[in-house]
Amino acid sequence: MINILNKCKINRTGYTLAEALITLGIIGVVAAMTIPTLISKIQNLQYATAYRKAFSSLNQAIRLMQNDGYDIDLSDHGAVFRPEGPIGDNFKILSTYFTGATTCFEHNANKCWECSKGQSGQGNISSGGRGCRIEMPAFMDASGMQYYLYAASEWPIIIDVNGFSKPNELGKDRYVVRFANSKNKDSIYPAEVDSIIPYKDIISKQRWCPSGDCPNTSRLFEGAGHFNSVKTDLDGDNSSWK
Repeated sequence: MINILNKCKINRTGYTLAEALITLGIIGVVAAMTIPTLISKIQNLQYATAYRKAFSSLNQAIRLMQNDGYDIDLSDHGAVFRPEGPIGDNFKILSTYFTGATTCFEHNANKCWECSKGQSGQGNISSGGRGCRIEMPAFMDASGMQYYLYAASEWPIIIDVNGFSKPNELGKDRYVVRFANSKNKDSIYPAEVDSIIPYKDIISKQRWCPSGDCPNTSRLFEGAGHFNSVKTDLDGDNSSWK
């Protein structure tokens, strides 16, 4: 009689193999659904942190150039539209303020920038934003972050925060910034450059955002607490950033 009662007690408290397998299956499904999202969020935070570092380094370099007496004037449109003009020259000078930088200024941008397998804004959506020009100047800092001067009337700087490593996509590990004046951020060709500012966030698919959703501006906030914590509010008025 006692043995029968013990068997009944065991049967009431135990799990069958089928129940255990169903439980494990549910856990597996939940993990498969949540882990990729979690990994993506972690990667985005890492990209955001690196982007803020690169952005800060560029602006620090601009300030050091000013302190050393360099006057960056982009108001002469005729001279601007060529790599040997003021934008190209100042981009090359900018690189000298990065300790241990590797420069690629001899028509060899591919040595400092992933050209063939990365989005560089050149071309259109169908080309995936590829087609960077190796004759344009590029440099790589000591940490492996890469900086490429895009060749067109806009002449922005594209930052790749993890170098040759994938995905090399605009809005993920690549971001678009440009020379600017902090008091007149709408001016594309300011007479007095004193800062680097981000391009606006791009939502729709286009040349600067082949995949859609490219957070050039908002990524500076991500995981930073607030904008001033990364010292990129150059005029003290966050509302004017676009």
